[in-house]
Amino acid sequence: MPDWRTLIAIGLLGLASYAMRAGGFLAADAIREGSIAARFLRLAPGNLFVAFVAAACLENGWPSVIGCICALATMAVTGKEWAALSVGCSAAALAAALLIR
Repeated sequence: MPDWRTLIAIGLLGLASYAMRAGGFLAADAIREGSIAARFLRLAPGNLFVAFVAAACLENGWPSVIGCICALATMAVTGKEWAALSVGCSAAALAAALLIR
C-alpha cells in the first residue's frame, strides 16, 4: 500500500519542476533577439563547460593539465575529436608515468 505523503511529495516536485521549465520557456520567449541577455545565454553553456573542465584539470594535477593542453592543441590543428582525445589521454598517461617516479 503506497504512502500517500510520498506520492503527494512526488507530485508536488513534479509540478514544481514543470512550473520552472515552463517559466524558463516563457522568460526566454520574452528576451529580444540580439540583446545582451540573449548573447549571454548563447555563451553560457560553453562557459560552464570550460569552468567544469578547468576545475577538473586543476584538481587532478599536472598530468591532467598537460593532457588537456595537448588535446586542445590537437583539436585546434586537426579539428578531429578522436585525434584530440587520443593525444590528450596519451599525453596525460605519459606525464603521469614520468612525474610519479
